[in-house]
Amino acid sequence: MARLRQENLRGIWAAIPMSWDAENRFDEETYAQNVQRAIAAGVHGIYTTGSTGEFYALTPAEFRRMVDIQDELCGKAGMPLQIGCCSDATWKTLEMLEYVNGKEHVGAAQVNLPYWMELTDREVRQFFRDLYTACPDLPLVHYNIPRAKRFLQGEDYLRILEVAPSLIGVKYTFAGSNFGALQDSILATPQLAYFVGENLLVSGLQIGARGCCSSLVLANPAFVLNMHALAEAGRWEEAIRIQQRVARFFAEAEAFLGERGEGCIDPVFDKGLGVASGGLLGHQRCRAPYLAWSDDTVAAFRDWLRENYPELLYPG
Repeated sequence: MARLRQENLRGIWAAIPMSWDAENRFDEETYAQNVQRAIAAGVHGIYTTGSTGEFYALTPAEFRRMVDIQDELCGKAGMPLQIGCCSDATWKTLEMLEYVNGKEHVGAAQVNLPYWMELTDREVRQFFRDLYTACPDLPLVHYNIPRAKRFLQGEDYLRILEVAPSLIGVKYTFAGSNFGALQDSILATPQLAYFVGENLLVSGLQIGARGCCSSLVLANPAFVLNMHALAEAGRWEEAIRIQQRVARFFAEAEAFLGERGEGCIDPVFDKGLGVASGGLLGHQRCRAPYLAWSDDTVAAFRDWLRENYPELLYPG
C-alpha cells in the first residue's frame, strides 16, 4: 500500500472541491476531470473533503464514490493521496476510516475533532485513541482548525502521540494569528509534518513547516509550485516576494467580494476562484446552506484577475 510517512509528507497538496450538477447531484465526470488536471499539473499530493471539499454535505454513498474515483486516478498516476474523514461524531469518522483503510492507494486520512461542543483534553485523547484502535496501520493527519473549538498545539500532540502513534502530520490553519505557537509546536514535535496556507508558505518553511494545503494551486499550478520550489532552493527573497503577493491578493479579493455582497467561506471562495481563473471545470455551485458566487460575480472576478493578478489565471 502507498502509505505516507512523516518524512515523505511534503510539498504542495491540492484541495479538490466537490462538483455538483444543476440538480445538486455529485457530478462524477467533472470531479474526475479536476482530479486529472491536478495530477497533470505536477502537484505533490491531493487531498479531499475538508472545508473546500464540503465534507459536511456528502451522503455516505457519495463519500464512498468520491474515494473510489480518487483511489483509481491517483493510483494510476502514483499521486500521493489523503482522504478527508471529517465529521461531528466519532462513529461517523470511524465508518469513513474503515472504508478508506481498505483502499490500496490512500496514503493517509485527514481528520478533524468533532466540533459541536468543545472537547476536553480527556475526550481529545480518547477520540484519537479510538481512531488508532480501529485502523492502526492508517496514517492520520489532523485538520487543526479553530472551528472545532479546540485548536491544538505541540504539547497536545505529544499527548495524542502516546495513544495514536499513527499521527504523522498537521494541517495548521490560521497560522498568521498563531505563528509563534506554530514555531513552538514544530520544535516540540519534530516527528510531525506541519502544513500551512499559501499566504504563509515561505515563512512557514523557514521555521520547519513541510508544505501547504492549497486551493490556490488549482487557479494556476505553476505559480504556487514555483513559490515552493524557490523556497526549497533557498532563494528566500524571491519566494517571499511571491508570498507577499499572495497575501495581498487574498486581502484585496475579500474587499472586492465584500463590495459585491458575496461570501468568502472556504468552498464558496475556492470554487469561485477556480471557475473564474479557468483552473476548475464545472460550476461554482455549493450545497446549501452556503451560497456560491453568482455567475455575474464569477465573470467580474475573472476580469479583475486579468487586470490585477494575471498570474493567477489558468494557462491557456
